[in-house]
Amino acid sequence: MMLNVAGDIASTTLKGLSAIPATSAGDGSGLWGTVDHPVRIFLADQAAHLAVAPGALYAFWQLTGLLSLVGGFFGNAGARIAWLLFGIGSLAMIWSAAPAGGRPAATGLAALMWALASIFALRGLTLRPIVHNHPPQYQFNPALHLHATLPAPTPAGDDFGDEPDNIHPLQR
Repeated sequence: MMLNVAGDIASTTLKGLSAIPATSAGDGSGLWGTVDHPVRIFLADQAAHLAVAPGALYAFWQLTGLLSLVGGFFGNAGARIAWLLFGIGSLAMIWSAAPAGGRPAATGLAALMWALASIFALRGLTLRPIVHNHPPQYQFNPALHLHATLPAPTPAGDDFGDEPDNIHPLQR
C-alpha cells in the first residue's frame, strides 16, 4: 500500500514538473547567472531531443541538487554520492555550454560555489580510518606441541656377538 502511494506521489510530481513552463535566466549576468545560464542552455538543448520540457529538466536538476545537499547534510551516504555526481555533472554542463572565452572562469566559479556548498553537504565526512581497539573475544596462546615416539632402549648386554660397539645399527 505504501509503495502504491509513493508511486502515485512520484507520478504526480513528475507530471507537475513537466507542466513547468520554460523560463529564461535573462542574459546570464552576475555571479549566479554566470553559473546558472549555461546550465539552462545545456538543458534546453538536451530537451529538444527528449519528450520533456526544458523547464521540467531544470526543475528536476534543482530538486536533485537540493535533496542531495540536504540528505548529505544529515549524513546519508547515497545523498553524498548524489551530491558529488550532481556537482560533477553541473561542472560538465557549464563547461560545455559556457561561451568559449569565459569557459574556464565560469567553470572555476561554479567549482568554487560547489565547494562552498560541499562544506554543508559533506559535513562530518572524514578521510581518516576509524580504528576500533577492542581486546579480542578469544584468547590465543601460541605453543608448540611435538608428538614423537621414541624407541625403547635396548637392555644392557644385548650385543650381537662379534660386531664392534662403534658400528651404527643401520650399518649392520
